[in-house]
Amino acid sequence: MAQEGMIRIHRSLGGSGAAFQVTFASYDAEKEVAGVRRFRELQQVRDFLRVLGIGADFIREALRQLAAGRSASLSDVRLSDTAFRRAGFVNSDNLARSIG
Repeated sequence: MAQEGMIRIHRSLGGSGAAFQVTFASYDAEKEVAGVRRFRELQQVRDFLRVLGIGADFIREALRQLAAGRSASLSDVRLSDTAFRRAGFVNSDNLARSIG
């Protein structure tokens, strides 16, 4: 069954940890599905969005916003349960490790 929601990409401007935090929040409040991934580099965020099947135009716009120092969001994202698990999303209470 597919999960519909929003992907938010937050860019951290300080610190020594992951520079980007990618979250998925389901529109279905009953499912309480939320996922978090962290990445150090913009390239990793781009590759991750491709794995999720996000369209090239949406990826380009998100990367443009991130490169400008802003956060980005993608609404109306539909992920299959398999894609959600394959992407390595974990519950926001247990943050995932960065790739690489």
